[in-house]
Amino acid sequence: MQDVFKVYGIIVDPRHLLLIADYMTFSGKYEPFSRKTIEDNASPLQQMSFESSVNFLKIAVTRGKRDDLVSPSSRLMVGQPFIGGTGMFSLLHKLSVS
Repeated sequence: MQDVFKVYGIIVDPRHLLLIADYMTFSGKYEPFSRKTIEDNASPLQQMSFESSVNFLKIAVTRGKRDDLVSPSSRLMVGQPFIGGTGMFSLLHKLSVS
């Protein structure tokens, strides 16, 4: 994938490709990363992060769709960290008062 983009002078961070690979195999089987597959996704913001933003936005608004901000894409779009991986927990440290 990186070599395909490199021909056009585009450098893709490997982490982005890993996210795409995770998305394509999340259900336990291979799912194509296409407009049709994204249409079946329940998250309007995640749909809008794909290539047909205006069309997905129009559908979401006219149908009153709601986004619960559970996908990494939808949370990033509104400036929220993803609750998964290293963002899955909070670290509490008790300070001793002397």
